[in-house]
Amino acid sequence: MLRLHDFCALVNVHLAHHLTWPVGDALQLAEIGFARAGFPRTISAVDGCHIAIRRPRANPNAYLNRKQYYSIILTAFCDSRRWFCHVTAGHPGSWHDARAFRHTAVATALAEEPSSLVPEGMHIIGDSAYPLLPQLMKPYRDNDHLTARQRGFNQRLHSARVVIEHAFGLLKGKFRRLNYLYMARVEDISRAVTACCILHNICIEPADRLDAEDAAVFDAVEHVEPHDNPQAAAYRDDCNN
Repeated sequence: MLRLHDFCALVNVHLAHHLTWPVGDALQLAEIGFARAGFPRTISAVDGCHIAIRRPRANPNAYLNRKQYYSIILTAFCDSRRWFCHVTAGHPGSWHDARAFRHTAVATALAEEPSSLVPEGMHIIGDSAYPLLPQLMKPYRDNDHLTARQRGFNQRLHSARVVIEHAFGLLKGKFRRLNYLYMARVEDISRAVTACCILHNICIEPADRLDAEDAAVFDAVEHVEPHDNPQAAAYRDDCNN
């Protein structure tokens, strides 16, 4: 009999081509979709999602999140169709989203060779938890002194970025075990979550309809000020003109 862990491993190896970064026609479709949502020149949206787990045997306190339950973080990027294009699962639940992001292959590529992922003049979008980078747009910090243009920018970004929250809602709706994974090893948990993301993509090819109940899963974001890039701040202002 094929064990669950073996099945997840097979999915991750043999179906990994269903989890790829948008290039060519896929990139064009993603950009068109985000432009229709009000935020052009966007490749993908990023966010973090907590997956509840049993108390780990090794270093359990690291996995105890701010809501006082054990979890791992799924950091995911999706296109405008709610199709995951990159995921990293397994970082401790006590980590902030920005820290988990820094430990993804996407963050490494943006630091070392950003054009390999994000063409010139395009960007990823995220919420205020993430750092402002030339290739990663985030909202202006609301200090009660935003201009009308800045408030409009934040609203358009939020309307386009909500697609990643919808993707998480669909994912947890299809794979109910993700509401609580009773597995002993973090490595097995990571493989299982990644496999679910791949199967999610297969399920929505060519597309799934999203209803209000599926879209209702949201994760609270711990408020930690990330480091913003001054060059990116100027680029965001240009995008807002």
